[in-house]
Amino acid sequence: MFRFFLGGDNDAFERIVAMHEDELFRFIDRIVQDFHEAKHLTIEAFAQLAVGGKKFAGESSLKTYLFTIGKNLAARHMKKRGKAPHIPYEEVFEFLISDDETPHSYMERDENKRLLHDTLQDLKYEYRAVLLLLYFEDMSYRQAGQAMNKSEKQIKHLAFRAKAALKKKLENGGFTYH
Repeated sequence: MFRFFLGGDNDAFERIVAMHEDELFRFIDRIVQDFHEAKHLTIEAFAQLAVGGKKFAGESSLKTYLFTIGKNLAARHMKKRGKAPHIPYEEVFEFLISDDETPHSYMERDENKRLLHDTLQDLKYEYRAVLLLLYFEDMSYRQAGQAMNKSEKQIKHLAFRAKAALKKKLENGGFTYH
């Protein structure tokens, strides 16, 4: 579809935006934790794609290329802002929700969410990014590698270390597995 856009079909670009806008926005918003800034950076990512699209060689998927642009814009924004990226536990940790919720289980889940959120914030940015790309954006190791400028093997090692670091920090913080 992107080839059609490069060939002058503006409707193709609108379809590309419609397909990827929500996912890209959520990814950027998880990093910058600012709705309006995330919207701005999402628009900027599509603008960079539109203007510099000829740089896209097709070696990765268009989604991976867009997420690379988004990750770089978000990282640049966070660096300017002078804070480490912040990931919202409300959106990210929905897997802790159970169907048979009791007041006690709700409180326990809420405590686990807070602990998990705080623990993720303690991880290196690279660890957080790889976990987000692999497990929350459903990217393959190859796609995550392309987004992070690393080889597939490096991503596998990074993901292994990130999961181990997260598990160790969670266990040290009192997190219990059910």
